[in-house]
Amino acid sequence: MFYELVKESKKDSRALEQIINMFEPKLQKTLSLTKLEEREDLAQELKYRLIMYIKKYDVDSIPGFWELKEQIQNSKKVC
Repeated sequence: MFYELVKESKKDSRALEQIINMFEPKLQKTLSLTKLEEREDLAQELKYRLIMYIKKYDVDSIPGFWELKEQIQNSKKVC
């Protein structure tokens, strides 16, 4: 589900909003550790950065299981 939302968020802002809503509980928990007067600004900054990372993330470059296994095996041979 998350993979599909990230992929869809490239062209649909509602998918991006869904992703942000998924992170909202974690954001609120983290914000509770900061000063009350700084929370709103920090919340905006965290959401902005989340959006930027999602927009820049290349979903198509994620290797499949067998490709990942091969990459791991090749990296073990080099070491």
